[in-house]
Amino acid sequence: MFSSKRYRYSFFREITFFTGIKRHLACVAFVLGIALLSSLTSSFFSRLQLTYIISSDSDDLLNLHSMKINRFPDLLASLSQNFRFDCGISDINLLESVTYNDYVIKQVAIKTSGNQRCSSFPRTNIKLQVIPLVENYDENVSLWVAFDSEKKQNLLVAEWHEERGSLWVYMEPIVSDTIRNKYCSDCVLSAITSSQNPEVAFWRGDAALFSSKPLFSAQLADGLRVDTYVKAELLELYRDQLYLPLFIMGLTLGVLCVVSCQALARRKMSLHSLVERGLVEKEFVPYYQPIVDVSNNTLYGCEMLARWHRPDQDVISPMEFIPYVEKSGQILAITDQLIEKLTNEMTKLNWHATKQVISINVVPEQLESQVIMENTLRILQRSEIQLNQIAFEVTERKQFTDLAMASDVIEQLRQKGVDVKLDDAGTGYGGFSYIQQLNIRSLKIDKMFVENIGTTDIKLSLLNSIIAFGKEAGMEMIAEGVETEEQSKYLAEQGVYLQQGYFFGKPMIFKDFAYYCKSIQPKPKFEPTMRLV
Repeated sequence: MFSSKRYRYSFFREITFFTGIKRHLACVAFVLGIALLSSLTSSFFSRLQLTYIISSDSDDLLNLHSMKINRFPDLLASLSQNFRFDCGISDINLLESVTYNDYVIKQVAIKTSGNQRCSSFPRTNIKLQVIPLVENYDENVSLWVAFDSEKKQNLLVAEWHEERGSLWVYMEPIVSDTIRNKYCSDCVLSAITSSQNPEVAFWRGDAALFSSKPLFSAQLADGLRVDTYVKAELLELYRDQLYLPLFIMGLTLGVLCVVSCQALARRKMSLHSLVERGLVEKEFVPYYQPIVDVSNNTLYGCEMLARWHRPDQDVISPMEFIPYVEKSGQILAITDQLIEKLTNEMTKLNWHATKQVISINVVPEQLESQVIMENTLRILQRSEIQLNQIAFEVTERKQFTDLAMASDVIEQLRQKGVDVKLDDAGTGYGGFSYIQQLNIRSLKIDKMFVENIGTTDIKLSLLNSIIAFGKEAGMEMIAEGVETEEQSKYLAEQGVYLQQGYFFGKPMIFKDFAYYCKSIQPKPKFEPTMRLV
């Protein structure tokens, strides 16, 4: 026997061990997978990074060209006034002076009305061919692109023309050359095109890059456009630089995901086990909140609310555990435990000798199962409390999955004297369709509508609509969350006499609720305030 037990223990330990290894291997595989996926995005992020860097650097090029091009008419007009347009000594000296003093200008040339030509570099052997880029940029200005015979040089040219002749200014491509060689040798190309002549372009670099998609584009004045291209080698360089950082970032992200998931799983497992222990130790206790009939200040009944009393700790709010236990299914065992305590306590209060009602919260799952409801009713029937003193409140914030079965269960409960109320009316899935499909005859008006009494919020009109609906349907209505005298009076004037909230009493342990029941005193029947019309 001992050997058999030891074998089983060893066997289960091995299973746990291998399961743990598989879980750890799965976590490692997940982390590595996230890291690899992150590194595979290096192409995308390298292009994004390079686009940002080059677009920032290109601002210099755009600003320079925009400034020069936009000022061409005024600058050329001012410059032309200093020339005689006769290619004499005065014009030659001025041509050389302008070229020497302006680092942006590569060359200045004049063409007289008699077709005589002169230049700031009269001895140059380079022959340039000019093609129009924008022929009518201004009344006296046009833009050209100048090529040499082998198309190795490419310059932007501005022309000023008048009756005396023409003035040609060849721009030095300083900024574009700087960008072209900033990252690697001849790997960036900037091209300026015009909507007038889209087949003509001014560029510095390898023209073969025109076959690729531009990395960065911007629009200049008067239909001019700048496109920036890069070689694949530059993108690969940035991609390689980003591969390792992205891999490390992916590892970090994967580890964070695994740690977070494990922490969440441990929390759920921990909460689940704590709830199970709480059920064994009977730590869940009922609290009671009074429901008052304000028409005569009598106690209509109460609503039972769940609280969790853990040893040496404060009372745990239902919002901290009810959502979880509803999903885990532990709410069924908690409800049964609370009902057992409720019946014992209310019997001591001789509740069965009154006609007062106890409302118990249930979830749709409980009303969709005859077995669950029969088990709950058996617990109630072991006490002296009458079934017609019990009401189940089902919130429409949780969706029914089998309305037909729920309708049958509710009808059987009604035949035994148990009422079913629609809680949080108007706030959830079914709306008032549940009232028709489930034949519900009682509803509780949610606090979110009541708290708008005395305001201009649109929910106040919704409250009035719910009350009007309830009256028309002859339904019993209970208003929750009543906290002020103004709210209580408003509801009473609308015919809603059954009220619940802190204005009458907060949820209490049984001892305090027993004292409350003895202290409440009836008063004459409420009479609505008469209004003169």
